[in-house]
Amino acid sequence: MLEFRSDPPQTMLVACLWSRWTKPGEKDLLSFAIITDDPPPEISEAGHDRFPVPIKEENIDARLNPESRDLAALDAIVDARPDLYYLHKLAS
Repeated sequence: MLEFRSDPPQTMLVACLWSRWTKPGEKDLLSFAIITDDPPPEISEAGHDRFPVPIKEENIDARLNPESRDLAALDAIVDARPDLYYLHKLAS
């Protein structure tokens, strides 16, 4: 198993989809899925064909609380990725 870290180190904020399932008399079930895309070259060279889509910190509120359901605007947030480079090593 490989461990990836951004260089320079920083928190990786990723785009997700989430849902809440409710049924009367039962606890709510919260679930999410991380949005993935083709990996950057350094991840691909390590043998991975998918990678979580990172988003810029300034886009967090707009991604989590869209005032409209403008899909083009939400897609633009996902497309405006931070410029990061990732190092990898064997996980311990």
